[in-house]
Amino acid sequence: MSKPSTSSFSAVITALRFPLIIMVVAIHLISDKLTLPQWGTSSWLYTYVSEFLSHSLPRIAVPMFFFISGYYAFYKKDWGQRSIWTVELKKRVKTLLIPYLLWNSIYLVILLAKTQVGLRLGFGASDPFYITSFTQLLSYYWWDVIVYPLWYIRDLMVLCALGPILYQLLSWTRGYILLPLLVLFLIGWECGVAGFGTVSFFCFMLGGQLGTKQIDPLEVIQRVKYLAGVIAIGTVFTLPLLSGWAGYIVVHNIYILTGSASALLVMQYIGRRSPEVIQRLSNLNKYVFFIYAAHTVLLVNWARGIVFRVPFLSEEGSGAVLGYLLIGALTLAFSFASYAVIKKIAPRTLAILSGGR
Repeated sequence: MSKPSTSSFSAVITALRFPLIIMVVAIHLISDKLTLPQWGTSSWLYTYVSEFLSHSLPRIAVPMFFFISGYYAFYKKDWGQRSIWTVELKKRVKTLLIPYLLWNSIYLVILLAKTQVGLRLGFGASDPFYITSFTQLLSYYWWDVIVYPLWYIRDLMVLCALGPILYQLLSWTRGYILLPLLVLFLIGWECGVAGFGTVSFFCFMLGGQLGTKQIDPLEVIQRVKYLAGVIAIGTVFTLPLLSGWAGYIVVHNIYILTGSASALLVMQYIGRRSPEVIQRLSNLNKYVFFIYAAHTVLLVNWARGIVFRVPFLSEEGSGAVLGYLLIGALTLAFSFASYAVIKKIAPRTLAILSGGR
């Protein structure tokens, strides 16, 4: 196989990061999967649209981030050398560990302060928050991450710490370790240990295998692009209709594989036809980590509070669909505004919160 066109793949990945973080925001606009009501009812349209935009289309985002991280973690790096591991760990302290601890701590302080202020002012708190033990405090930093999207950072830190072992596993098995991981991934099996998710391990190691061999993922995907595209389109539009079905997770994970491949090819196509679009998307990269860390705990609830004050937007049917889309738009607007304010008044703090990005 030919050597990778690194600049082409790198450009595609750089341009994809911002659309992927938009997908992460979309995932968190609604919480649990919804079951579609009977066709023709007023709530059917809202349920299908919100399921499609929150629980179907964007589900490729986090697995793709793991894949990208694995690829670049192992690309042209011999993790068999202790010096490589040491350098990578030091780098991850700044880019992952410090922001992870800070964002979780900030939100814990906000929740505790909100409860205390409510009690002192005499109107109580609608959802009081207390920490009653040191074990409970620790759980908010690991088992039940208080800023719940940061479970990705938690798992990524574990993967980086295990980098030499994963590197040797891929080397000793010639990549065949990915086959049992693929099966576990497809059936949705999880060991239940925080930081050791099947999705994170499989996607990271898949990227790591290609990175170790210096294989361009775009060249591999080109061979199955039509099949992947057809399957991705078929599954993504069907998933909202399958909520509650026993085989949902398999279809869901097949979409993750084919949808991720298709997303890479679509961005490559856009890059060839409209290079200026790639450049504009790349320029938005500076916002990605901040949006990722801040959007759920600080911004989504504000957006919901504003939208739900408008009766039409909280009703069933088209009004609810518009309200759902406005929540996403307001969340992004708040994210950009917050970033701009912090950058102006405390740029060094912003750099630390963003992991030096």
